[in-house]
Amino acid sequence: MVRFWLAAPMLLAAAPAGAEDSRPGDWTAPEVREFSDWSVACDNARDCAAVSVSREYVARLRGSDPGDYASPKLWVRRAAGPGARARVFVDTRVWGEADKTGELALHVYRECDGDCTGRAFRLVRIESGRYELAGDQIAAFLAESAATDRAATRRPDGEMHGIITTTGMIAALRYIDDAQERRGTVTALYARGPRPASAVPPAPRRETVRAVRGEEVDFGGKALPFALAQLRREHCPGLNAPSTAGAQRFRLASGQMLWSVPCNDNLHDPKRLWLIETRTGAVELHRFPRPEQGRPAALPVLPNSQFDPATGQITAYSGGMCGWRRRWAWTGSAFAMIDAIEMPACIDILPAQWLQTYRAMVQ
Repeated sequence: MVRFWLAAPMLLAAAPAGAEDSRPGDWTAPEVREFSDWSVACDNARDCAAVSVSREYVARLRGSDPGDYASPKLWVRRAAGPGARARVFVDTRVWGEADKTGELALHVYRECDGDCTGRAFRLVRIESGRYELAGDQIAAFLAESAATDRAATRRPDGEMHGIITTTGMIAALRYIDDAQERRGTVTALYARGPRPASAVPPAPRRETVRAVRGEEVDFGGKALPFALAQLRREHCPGLNAPSTAGAQRFRLASGQMLWSVPCNDNLHDPKRLWLIETRTGAVELHRFPRPEQGRPAALPVLPNSQFDPATGQITAYSGGMCGWRRRWAWTGSAFAMIDAIEMPACIDILPAQWLQTYRAMVQ
């Protein structure tokens, strides 16, 4: 945290901000791993999800004719802990729009002449365009998939519906086994061993964050406080003509003020600087924690960001059809991360389905 005083005509000496490993606002989380066609992530409570989509897969789709079949997405989800079971889903929706497919069955697809699909695995229809593989058939499907690089969906009349890539699936699910410390136990998906389920550790407890709420207050459109304007000049070099336009101030329940000021002139990729004004009139620069394991907190310059006074949360987005969304809350002394989701591959997956890399409990 770096502090400046509003009443002082000159800035106090500040500690070095520290080197950034990427430009402010352009953070990239390494928590999403990509194995060939598959992406996988586990959050801070070791809840894990893997999906049959990666940047490599999307690039290949764009560079070739996808053919006459649909490209459903296969999901594998599993919570941490010895008793948690894997769940497998098939999603045929395109950017959130459900199709009219109706009932489907899941098959393993092998290379051969003629019909190359194996036996039918039962899919239970959850809602239009979304299905879950019957729990008692998951182990058999995963075992058969180890010898192929594709799966397929068929309609009840036997007509082929879609092709699903399973290239990279085994590596992604082994990653989940390792992240949840299942390797060598009877609970592992692809790294099974003789150790009992009791050898798997329970899920880590999620952090509880007490978010400070507030309300927006008008500051009369006057010039920004001197110390705040200095910080803005230091951390917003891309802003050509600093002004009060677009600046916001929020009175927090803790008695402090939260400032949000524009940090660039790009209307298509706006960034904002977030600062705290204390009860004694100081302006403080607090860094924002990130979901990445072992990486330093970043400067408070956020893309596409806004504060919700009712929840006390700052939300920031980076990207469009892919990218990340993160939320933080002010606790009275620091910014704490609330949640983080990410999807590196630009394909038809809505943010509600992006891979979770962090989640806390909010009070």
